[in-house]
Amino acid sequence: MTVVQTPAAVGSPQSHDDAAMRVAVLDVDGTLTPSMLGLDLLQTMCEDGFCQAADVEALRILVQTGRSAGSDMAALVVEANVGYADVLAGVPTRVVIDAAERTWTRVERDLYPFVPLLLATLRLHGLHVVLLSGSPHEMIRVLAGRLGVATYQGAEMHARADVYDGRVRLPTGVPGVKRQALNRLFRGQVIDFQRSYALGDSAADADILSLVGIPVAFEPDPVLRDLAEHRAWRIADRENVLQQTIAGITQQEPGRELVR
Repeated sequence: MTVVQTPAAVGSPQSHDDAAMRVAVLDVDGTLTPSMLGLDLLQTMCEDGFCQAADVEALRILVQTGRSAGSDMAALVVEANVGYADVLAGVPTRVVIDAAERTWTRVERDLYPFVPLLLATLRLHGLHVVLLSGSPHEMIRVLAGRLGVATYQGAEMHARADVYDGRVRLPTGVPGVKRQALNRLFRGQVIDFQRSYALGDSAADADILSLVGIPVAFEPDPVLRDLAEHRAWRIADRENVLQQTIAGITQQEPGRELVR
């Protein structure tokens, strides 16, 4: 798994030490792309004969319900992860890895046009980009490779002897789990969270947005929008996310000239 396993005690004291790492944590589904990558992956696997269309449709309904479920979201996302693990049970990991590559080739055109410039802007200003998603890790690995992102984490299903066994290993789409995943990715590294950035669209991203000094809610769901408005976070859409990002960095870096 090609991730940078060098960050952080998440929740450790925030400092302004220039030697500390600054991160930019980006959600994927609904944030960098309108696609639901897990369902796209299952569609490919159905075409390959490894799952049933009815299973995919049932998960699609469950995921869509979860995205608008408010306080019930966590339970529905847990259920969706369990259902996804059930579908993969007995499938070799290599099959899913191969299907993920072909799936991304099919859906990569859906990536929002602002994404390359957003990543370039974040990197230009010294932020270490992280993809942190509730979509399958196999899909996030492919996307990270295409975008040149070294640190990433998606939802993981458990496998034994390179065959998925129907259990969930890391359900990153469940509210609260992304922060645990970030802690694991950056264990032992000093992170300057006050000058770090996060971008996400749903309640599952709230714990990460709450952690950083530059939180941006992207076309947020109703729960996240209410929270963003209450906490005076920046709210962006696909037309102004670059401007909102630069404005947020500027606010955290007074006296530093930023590219606009």
